[in-house]
Amino acid sequence: MTEEADDRTLLEAWRAGDRERGNQLFRRHIRSVSRFFRTKIPDAAEDLTQQTFLAIAQLDPARLGDAPFRAYLFGVARNQLLMHLRAKMRADKRFDPLTWSAPDAGASPVKLVARQQQQSLLATALQALPVDYQIALELFYFESMPIAEIAAALERPVGTIKSLLSRGRDLLRERIETMAGSEELLASVVGELDKWLGTLPAAMSDDEA
Repeated sequence: MTEEADDRTLLEAWRAGDRERGNQLFRRHIRSVSRFFRTKIPDAAEDLTQQTFLAIAQLDPARLGDAPFRAYLFGVARNQLLMHLRAKMRADKRFDPLTWSAPDAGASPVKLVARQQQQSLLATALQALPVDYQIALELFYFESMPIAEIAAALERPVGTIKSLLSRGRDLLRERIETMAGSEELLASVVGELDKWLGTLPAAMSDDEA
């Protein structure tokens, strides 16, 4: 049985009242969902993670259709995040995830006790991106999600996701250039951007432990 099929089986059992199966599904995805929120709005990460799984518990598996479970899961997480950020914005402003970053809505800085300066810089620069650019990059690099799954999670066409990833990398480099404290640090991160992005999930797991 594939993990995708197993996720659906666990969800069906959870919906039918099997708490142990629900706990299995929770344990399988809790770290990824928690990290999704910790990189954007760390002070509310625990509450938003719980709200995401509560929403998933109410999901009729038939509503998934052909969508991968992970895409639906992160789609729910994104909706929870946007509702939270929109509630934090001033009444005269509307939160646009293609324009505003989480800190623009009042989110506290991301907390990462990184072993490497490059990781700390990169985590801060990621949080400074408009939210949908940050989400697209993190799902691609942190969760190894195919572009089609990211498109399903963000409810956008595949071509739009490709543009988000390309433009997101450019914006990330710009943020790094303004935040790097030295030419050496800047060159290290920008020169091996994909490598450092790939190290962040493990760094955050170590920090959480």
